[in-house]
Amino acid sequence: MNQNLKMLNLSNLISFGFSFMLLLSLKAEAESMVPDFSARYIFETDQFDFEGIRQLETFANKRIFSFEDRARLIKAEFYSEFIDADEIKSLSYDANFRFTFFRRFTNFDFNWQTKKLTSTGQYDWQATLMEAPVYDPLNVQVELRKRLMHGETKFSLVLPEIKTGELVENIYAIKGETIFTLEGKEYPCIILERVRAQDNRITTYTMAKDLNYLIFKITDNDPDGDIALTIKQLLSFG
Repeated sequence: MNQNLKMLNLSNLISFGFSFMLLLSLKAEAESMVPDFSARYIFETDQFDFEGIRQLETFANKRIFSFEDRARLIKAEFYSEFIDADEIKSLSYDANFRFTFFRRFTNFDFNWQTKKLTSTGQYDWQATLMEAPVYDPLNVQVELRKRLMHGETKFSLVLPEIKTGELVENIYAIKGETIFTLEGKEYPCIILERVRAQDNRITTYTMAKDLNYLIFKITDNDPDGDIALTIKQLLSFG
């Protein structure tokens, strides 16, 4: 009987240990997950500005990060579909922009079976994917938040050059801190800077610490003209 009791206690201990490790694993996964959100932003350039909704949504087998505005004169739609696990796995990226008679559209298709990244639309090209993650202009912003949530202060990520398809390393580093006021509330933020030495281009991100580094503002000093994206209203978070 004592032997059976010892076996029972050992079995319970193993079961408890497994359950505890599973709980820790699920907790760690939840803490590393960038929460869904929806917010209104204003997009500003030297030529025009417009407002739209940016949102991150989670579905059964993928996540979608989007920006959408359908004003009378301007139509802007950007969609990124990807798998968010230990690493982000890009699936597709679509950008559709129309302003009066001016229109541009781009589609990226990430085929991980053939290891090919294909661009159609404004620029047609094909690139060979690497084993390491390759991001698109939207889902890379999710990866930035994940890196910061894990305590990283400097890192590099690979994105395709939109015009040529060249896979380019982008260097990111925290450059300082600031306070951003949104709807009357002050949020402590970090300032993250991206540098692309090959085209003398600097992008600055203002990201809220208390909201899992949600991006409040992006400024892009592009040779073709400066661009700014700024949050105006947080509609939902988590």
